[in-house]
Amino acid sequence: MDAQAQRRIQQQAELARRQRRIEDHLQQIVPALDPKNLSGPQGARNRDKALAALYSLQTDGVSARDALRRAIDCSNLPTETTRAPLNYLLQTWESIAGKMNPTLAQSLRTGDPAPFPIPPFQP
Repeated sequence: MDAQAQRRIQQQAELARRQRRIEDHLQQIVPALDPKNLSGPQGARNRDKALAALYSLQTDGVSARDALRRAIDCSNLPTETTRAPLNYLLQTWESIAGKMNPTLAQSLRTGDPAPFPIPPFQP
């Protein structure tokens, strides 16, 4: 196999890994798009996992707005149901994006509370 073919195979493999990572992160956002999951006892946990996923997606070159739209497409939820959670998550992301870093994203993924206040979802 020549070097060019080897590079092409490596690029295709990396592209497939990136796509899988993106899909995994989108699935982390989906529960937070249901108002019941954002306002229930696990609301903050679902929100934090979604925010950590948004951070990871941003590092993969996917904007928060695009990620949320793609997550809605992955969900089985009607658009009218996801409107308020979408707006909440987008506004929350915009207010904390400058504070996010890999350590904080990992903390949010594992269930540690954010070191700054995040307003709860109000349906």
